[in-house]
Amino acid sequence: MKKYMTSISVTYIVLCLFMLFSCQSKEGKYPVQIKLSEEVLEMGRSIKLEATLVAGSGEHKMVLLPFVNGKRWGAHEFADANGMASFQIPLPNPGPALVQVIALPADRDDWMGLEDYSLLQAGTFMPEEGLRSNTLLVEVRSRIIEAREEGETLFAMQWEPWFTPGRKWTTAQAIPLTGLYESTNPDVTRQHILWFMDMGVDFIIPDWSNHIWGRQHWSERGGGADQILHCTQMFLEVLADMRDEGLPVPRVAIMPGLTNGPPATMQALNEQLEWIYQDYIRNPRFNGLWQIYEGKPLIIILDTGVLAHKEGRTESSFRIPFFKQTMAWSEEAVDAFRQKQGPVDDTHFTVRWMSSQNQTTRHHELGYWSWMDGSISPTVTYRDGKAESTTVTPAFFAEHGWKAPEAYGRRGGWTYLESFKTAMEHRPGVVMLHQFNEYTGQAEGHGYGPDKNIYVDSYSNELSDDLEPVSLTAPGFRGDQGGWGFYYLNLTRALMDIYRGVVDDVTLLAVHVADSTGSELALEWTSLGPVPDSYTIDLDGETFLEETSDLALKISLGELGQGEHTVTVTANGVGTRYELSFTEYDRLLDESIPVVVENTFKVK
Repeated sequence: MKKYMTSISVTYIVLCLFMLFSCQSKEGKYPVQIKLSEEVLEMGRSIKLEATLVAGSGEHKMVLLPFVNGKRWGAHEFADANGMASFQIPLPNPGPALVQVIALPADRDDWMGLEDYSLLQAGTFMPEEGLRSNTLLVEVRSRIIEAREEGETLFAMQWEPWFTPGRKWTTAQAIPLTGLYESTNPDVTRQHILWFMDMGVDFIIPDWSNHIWGRQHWSERGGGADQILHCTQMFLEVLADMRDEGLPVPRVAIMPGLTNGPPATMQALNEQLEWIYQDYIRNPRFNGLWQIYEGKPLIIILDTGVLAHKEGRTESSFRIPFFKQTMAWSEEAVDAFRQKQGPVDDTHFTVRWMSSQNQTTRHHELGYWSWMDGSISPTVTYRDGKAESTTVTPAFFAEHGWKAPEAYGRRGGWTYLESFKTAMEHRPGVVMLHQFNEYTGQAEGHGYGPDKNIYVDSYSNELSDDLEPVSLTAPGFRGDQGGWGFYYLNLTRALMDIYRGVVDDVTLLAVHVADSTGSELALEWTSLGPVPDSYTIDLDGETFLEETSDLALKISLGELGQGEHTVTVTANGVGTRYELSFTEYDRLLDESIPVVVENTFKVK
């Protein structure tokens, strides 16, 4: 077997060298020219790729598709007016990576650009059609990732395995750096896990919460649930493979559901827990992958209707309009159903219950954790007098969704820093990181509520809460041109490092340009870490306000001309060792640098 594998490896390397020589030696004949930032890379890191259409190669709007080793990999991008496009492409697998780009006419008036949706999906084989680039070779090397000792607080990443085969990303607010994907793609899963390890995530929470709506038994689950089970199985296989490589992979705590749509019976839930135990926990292939909590594998069950708590009242859940709509039953019916249910079977698991919007439902007072709260100061769930869980997030909506005034968008990282201060203050046993990859929402006129205008999940670039690195330039569903790059991945890692005491000389600063369309430009900023002595604000390179202790400022737009302007906020008397890059994963700097944030805005 080893001899066979060696033969395959040698053949593959020879093929790579042949393709590399044949493509690069005839570079001038290719209608698309590409160049890379580097030729050697550590696994899980990203290359910067520049693609240029040769003059005359494309008369119409062109979409450019990167391929690695003959398969689609990386966000699709549109060529600009100069025929150029930039890519940030993560490479998770050690070995040779042959990189090539194909250009195709954008053949429909649609934000994704192609009628053949499969060509946008990671893992699709290279088609015959299209303008081809030269091919470049990158050597991807393995690297050692040091195991981190478990601290008093566990950081848990909420993660979705629901991108099942055939599911389309029709309402995605941004495009992941891997490209659009299915959760069955092992390369995507591997890249996610590498990012989680780099950040220091302790365990991952695969979301199964909508599996058994209205079911009497686990065996009555639908085909969609079976697809997500399949995706989870493949996720666990990748995790086990990486464990076998000697990598310190995060552990897993699955999140089933009891209520979030029509209530299921407690019997159906208990049958599901037994199935998880028999098929996953007892499977020797997955030894060591489970988050052990109070002596047993942790299971977190979404129950927004508090069906599992005899003191629960459906009225508390129905304060949230979209909870009331998705649960579908009347308040009286749910209350009566609750009283008929037996207890959860916790023989094999440590059980914790999850709700959401706890700032309004108050379900944390019943011991429930939260998927996401609609408050800048998220709720904290206490158990036996100690803070057990809170959920931090880069953005959030409340009772009436993203478009309501109670929602907080990303605000340039301002919302995330303010949210994280609750975790810093209470230091619970578990901090939920909400969330890695949702990318779904409701089209216009298809929201929740009687007027169908309550939009949840994801809405736009600003009004969304995903952390996964995304393209800085590829368009999103609602017309956004590009997303946040690596910024929120880097910010999460820096926040966790500060929390854990990995660094004690780092101040993080986030600045939000709140409004530049009215008569005033409103700025707000916040910091976390050592407190700055003061702040200095520069406008278009000139000092506007020096050494202020305020955290907000308004500037009359009458003092500014039309066009693009730059505002810079400097935190005085402190430093940082994180660049919080948008274009690559941060390295921890050896020496401190100034704490400066620069934002551009337009005056119309």
